Amino acid sequence: MRKPLLVVTVIAASLLTGFAGGQAKTRPPRGVAVAFFDEARLQDQAGQATLENFAFFLARIREIVKRDFPDVEFRIVRHGQLLYLPDGTALNVQNIQPKLGYILSARGKKRRLLSDVQSDADFACAAAAFFRRTSPACPK
Repeated sequence: MRKPLLVVTVIAASLLTGFAGGQAKTRPPRGVAVAFFDEARLQDQAGQATLENFAFFLARIREIVKRDFPDVEFRIVRHGQLLYLPDGTALNVQNIQPKLGYILSARGKKRRLLSDVQSDADFACAAAAFFRRTSPACPK
C-alpha cells in the first residue's frame, strides 16, 4: 500500500511542478503611448493634409517607442474607439480636443497630451521627460 501511494504522490508532484514551470509571467507595460486621430472631423482639405503629415511622423514615432522605450506599449486609436489608460482615465477620440495627437500615460501619473502633429524629436523629448528616460532621438 505504501509503494503505490508513494508512486502516485511522486507522479502528481512532478506533473504539478511541470505545469507550474510552463507558465511564464509577463510584466505589464510600464506605460502607454497612444496616437489618436478622428478621420470624421478631418474631412476638409486642410484636415487631410494634416492627417498625411501625422501619418508620416507616426511610423518614425512607432520606431522610437519600440527602440527607446521597450516597456511602453504603443497604441493607435481611431474614431469610434474607446481606450482605458493606465492612469485610470479613458480616451474617447470623438470627444477629445484636438482632433489628433498623442497621449502618454502611466499608472500613478497624470497623463500628458501632445496636441496636433509632432515631429519625431519633439515626441522623443516629451516621452523621455514623461517616462524619465533618455532617448537618442531627443537632441537635448
